[in-house]
Parts: sequence; structure tokens; C-alpha cells
Amino acid sequence: MVTTPPPDIVDSLVADWQRARPQTKADPIQIIGRIIWLGRQYEEAVTRMPSNPGLSYSDYDVIATLRRAGSPYELTPTELGKRVLLTSGGLTACLRRLEAAGLVSRRGVPEDRRMLLARLTPKGFDLIESFLDERFAVADLALASLDPQQRATLEVLLRRLVSPTNSPA
Repeated sequence: MVTTPPPDIVDSLVADWQRARPQTKADPIQIIGRIIWLGRQYEEAVTRMPSNPGLSYSDYDVIATLRRAGSPYELTPTELGKRVLLTSGGLTACLRRLEAAGLVSRRGVPEDRRMLLARLTPKGFDLIESFLDERFAVADLALASLDPQQRATLEVLLRRLVSPTNSPA
């Protein structure tokens, strides 16, 4: 039996739009609004993890991306940009912060002096290793109200929404 959860902020937003502009079809916000809200809640939870030394979610995302790239844990900014949700300017600022904190180093490529590589330092590696499990536990907690079948169904539906053939742009 499916029980309807109590109204939330998204319900309020949709109701406000229906009152303010009755001709507007606001129903899609029931889904998109909750996806956005859930993402923000997750980002906030990750930045509040006890093991987080004060990194922003973007900082964490960049060092996690370098970690999953595998040894030697380095990528060009272009490669990083394809794997994280940051603008090129945002990525540059993030890399500068991480470099200043000693978590990432940047070096030129001998074959092409215009190209830089961002590399996870040993300090950055140790840091990301120290809180990876906690980050995944935060994600698991966010989905705790769903059983395995519901999680699988949601994954399929979200995958369909983010497929290139369904891009809103």
C-alpha cells in the first residue's frame, strides 16, 4: 500500500504558481523540484559530514573525481570538466583552492606547455579516502525510505530523464 507523504516545500511552490498563474502547467515541478531539492540536501549533508575538513561540495567532487581516475590520480582540466558539474571558471577557482590547501598539484605537460595536469597529492588522497565511506553512507541514508525494488525503478526512471535523447536543451 502506498501512503502519501505530508505536503512539502515543492507542494507549496506548485500551489503558489497555480494561484498566481492558473494557466501555467506547474505539475512538472512536482518531480523536477524534488530532484533539485534532494540534490541540494545531499550536497549540504556531505559538506556537514563530521570528517569534512571544510571543503565545499565542489571541492569534494573534484578530489573524488581525481581519486576515481586511478593512479596517478591526475586529469587535465578539460577531462575534469567533463566529469564534474562545474563551469570552466568554477573549476579553475576550485583547483586554485585545492592547490592552496595542498590537496591538488598542477603541473605542465612537457610535450605541450599550454596544457596543465591536476593531480591529487598524497594529502588529498588520504583525505578523500578518509571520508569516502561516509559520503556513500549519506547517499544511502537519503534513500533509506525506498526498498531495493523502488530504488531500482527510480534509477531506471532517472536514467531515462538524463539520457541524451531527453535533453531539455
